[in-house]
Amino acid sequence: MKIIFVLFVFIASVSADDNVEIGFRYGLLGRVESKPDSTVVLSDSSIIHTGDKVQVNVGFLSGSSFLLIFKGSKDEYSLFYKYSGSINSNAVSKQDTTYKIAFPFNAFTDPPGLETFYLINSITPQVELIKLLGRYEKAPEKAQVKLANQIQAKIDALNPNIKGDIADVQIRLDKPMVGGVSFRGEDDDGIHDMSVTHECKGSGGVAFQKIVLNHRTRR
Repeated sequence: MKIIFVLFVFIASVSADDNVEIGFRYGLLGRVESKPDSTVVLSDSSIIHTGDKVQVNVGFLSGSSFLLIFKGSKDEYSLFYKYSGSINSNAVSKQDTTYKIAFPFNAFTDPPGLETFYLINSITPQVELIKLLGRYEKAPEKAQVKLANQIQAKIDALNPNIKGDIADVQIRLDKPMVGGVSFRGEDDDGIHDMSVTHECKGSGGVAFQKIVLNHRTRR
């Protein structure tokens, strides 16, 4: 009886994940020295320089879980934002969206290199990945090397491009949005500090987006 019950709960859980459309909106915004009076939209492979500031805004299904993980130019990991939610039928039916500044404007410092942001939205919390990141933060340097490999393996297991699944769809929104509403922003192109500019649509209960910025030393 116990086995049947557990199996039923597992099937129900899988079914719930399959029936909920998972996806999120995000904005990777920059305040860069080359355009000091504007907030610019950054995307994968964008070039930033030492001293430039970056902010990450996200909008995700209320009740779902969200992680913003950062891998710096020295291969160090940081958990910038964590929300462990619990999906309920009310949130799903209304398609309520939670908007957050996941990472406020911060200036990048040397050393230069590749600065990687992993945005992970899921129906259920990524418990093991969160635990690994917590252990990594408290571990001595030598132990961090081993934990870093485990963290990257967990991240890669969620990446549809590595798993061989159909890649998650990234879409540039027709107009920047603030709180789910098109908004004429502070700049001529409609960009506001709270703007989201892109949308990522996932599948199988997870939406995954990797964004790499090319950090260069200012000359």
